[in-house]
Amino acid sequence: MQAFDEPEHPDEHGVELIEPEDFLPGNPFPQDAQRMGIDRWSDDAGIIAIASSLDSRKLSHRIVAWVMLVAVTAWFVAQLWFELRGA
Repeated sequence: MQAFDEPEHPDEHGVELIEPEDFLPGNPFPQDAQRMGIDRWSDDAGIIAIASSLDSRKLSHRIVAWVMLVAVTAWFVAQLWFELRGA
């Protein structure tokens, strides 16, 4: 049961409620990463944020992208090598 002085809807009188998300900066991640549930609190969010902010037109950004690719690939190859060698 609703009291007489309470509006039926909160925004009925032109009042817009503030949500906690209004104080957060925009999500820097691409739409496909957001659909997968990646946000700023995910484990690999920093790497994805850096990679998504790179501009392929800039030489320094292309160099950073290649360094990141080599680092991830080298780690994967090393892990695979140690697993296969230990077996």
